[in-house]
Amino acid sequence: MVSTDLNKYRGSGVLIVDMKRSSVLLVYDYTKNYNCCGGNMKYNYDDPQCIEKTAKDELYEETRTLISCDIDQIMTCPFVDLDHKNSIFRCYIFKTECPSDICQQFDNVKLDENTMDADYYETTAVAFFPLNQFKHQKSLLSIDKNCEAKQIDGTLSPLNQRVISVIKAAIKENLF
Repeated sequence: MVSTDLNKYRGSGVLIVDMKRSSVLLVYDYTKNYNCCGGNMKYNYDDPQCIEKTAKDELYEETRTLISCDIDQIMTCPFVDLDHKNSIFRCYIFKTECPSDICQQFDNVKLDENTMDADYYETTAVAFFPLNQFKHQKSLLSIDKNCEAKQIDGTLSPLNQRVISVIKAAIKENLF
């Protein structure tokens, strides 16, 4: 087993890759951009699975419970580590087949303020973005420069720099 200094990690998350559509499913979050699921470390660094548990929780919360996986699934996913200001954000690449109506399901989730904490309210929409636009150097340069990409329906939408960095690193490592 490789020894990892867990204290270097500030957070973790999940990039959902829908294999059926050859797209990424991104969440529209509080930054007013589409992003991968992710957040700051939620568990004590004494827990050897704190990175994976945080990623699992972020996936569950930010998709409003519609997509989930267990620790064993997360641990088998490839990942990228992004360096940021002397800390690392780990993003797992979770390949799955999303339900065809997941965007509508997301819109129809009834959140109960009495049983769900504020983390479930961080995202307000989900959308598919075709992978092919990220795989071509010219379009990827434009996406990186403008922080915008096309949804599956052709709508141009803002992307968070974190998800752009995750996608670029995943492409560089041939993880799609």
